[in-house]
Amino acid sequence: MRILHTADWHLGARLVERDRLPEHAAFLDWLIDTLRAEKIDALLVSGDVFDAANPPQDAVALYFDFLKRLADLKTVQAVITGGNHDSASHLNAPRELLKRFDVHVFGHAGENNIVDLGGCVVAAVPFLRERDLRQATAGETITAVHEQVRAAIRAHYAVQLAACRQLAQGRPVIAMGHLTVLGATTSDSERDIHIGNLGGVGADLFEGFDYTALGHLHRPQKVAGLETLRYSGSPIALSFSEAADAKSVVILDLQTHSPAPILLPMNPSDGQKNEGRRIDIQLLPIPAARQIIRASANRATLAADLQTVPAGSWAEITVKLDAPEPDLDRQVREATAGRFDVLKVLADLPATAATPWQPTGPALHDLQPRDVFRELLQEKQLPSDELSTVFDELLTLREEKATS
Repeated sequence: MRILHTADWHLGARLVERDRLPEHAAFLDWLIDTLRAEKIDALLVSGDVFDAANPPQDAVALYFDFLKRLADLKTVQAVITGGNHDSASHLNAPRELLKRFDVHVFGHAGENNIVDLGGCVVAAVPFLRERDLRQATAGETITAVHEQVRAAIRAHYAVQLAACRQLAQGRPVIAMGHLTVLGATTSDSERDIHIGNLGGVGADLFEGFDYTALGHLHRPQKVAGLETLRYSGSPIALSFSEAADAKSVVILDLQTHSPAPILLPMNPSDGQKNEGRRIDIQLLPIPAARQIIRASANRATLAADLQTVPAGSWAEITVKLDAPEPDLDRQVREATAGRFDVLKVLADLPATAATPWQPTGPALHDLQPRDVFRELLQEKQLPSDELSTVFDELLTLREEKATS
C-alpha cells in the first residue's frame, strides 16, 4: 500500500498582504498529478487545511475543486483531519457526502476516529482543543493545566492505539496528529496551541504506532531521530523564516509479509507480531511556484548585492547600515530595477545607532496576539506573569469558539 502524507496547506493564507492562492492552486495541481503518477492508494492530510476558521470563498472553492478531482481518480482514499486554524464544524459539514467518495474527514475528536484503509488502520486524530481534554476549574495553577493537558493527550492516543490494534489484527497502524512534539524545529508562522503551547508532548507518546503523520510545524522534519515520526511540513513557505526550507511530501510504502528487503523496520517493541512488516519512506520535493527569498546587502554595494536575488521572487531584504536612513525602503525598491518584489525591508544597524524611529523588533504583522500583549505590558511596566496567563486563557477561549 502506498500512502502520501501532507499537512498545513493553509488555504487562504497571505504573506505581507500578498495573495497565495496561485501558489496553492499550483501545489494542488501537482498533488493530483503525483497521486496518479506515484500510484498512491491513500492520502493523509494532517490538519490546517485552511488558514482561518472563516476562510475566503476562493480558498473554499479551491479545496472542493481538489476533492472533486480526487474523487475522479477513483483510486485514492483520503483521511483529512482538522488543525488549530480550521473550523471543525466547517470541515465536518460535507463529511457524510465525502465519505461516499472514500474521503474521511474528522474536524474534531470523537470517541472513535479510526479508519480502516485496507492495507493499514489509521487513528485520525485532529487538533485536540482544551475543551476536548479537560474541564477548567477555578483557582488552578498553570502547572496543573500543563500536566492535565499533556496527560489527557497521552490518554487519548493510548485509547486510539488500542482500538487500532484490535481492528488491524497485525496490519500496520498509523497515527495522525496536529500538535507540537518536543524537540522539533519551529518557524515564525506557527501559532501557539493550547495555553502557552503547553500541549507539547514527547516523542514517546507515539510508541506502538508504525508511522505518525504529524501536522502543525511547517518545516519538513523527522522528530527525535525517528524516521517514522514526521512532520510533512507546509507545501509552500508561509513566512520568510521558511525561505530556505525544501518543501516536500512524505510517501510511505507499507508491505506485510514481503520477502523483499525494505528500508525501515516497523517498531519491533509494540507488543504485536511484527514478522515481515516493513515500511519504506521517501520524501518527494514539491516544486516551488514562486521563490520566497531572504537576502542581505550592504548599503554601499546595494544594487550589486541585489543582483543575486532571483527574478520574479518575493524578497525580504536586510541592509547593513552604519547609520539610519529614513528612505531606505524606497532606495531598496529602486535598486531592484523591478526584477523582483520587495515585501519587507529591514535595517541592520550597529547597536549604538538605533533611534526611536528605527524599529528594533519585528513588524506588527509578524507578531501573534500574545506577542503584542506582552509588548504592551512591557511598555506600560505592568506585572506580566498573572496578566499574561489571563490573556492566554481568554485568547484560547476565543480561538476555540471561532473554530468550533
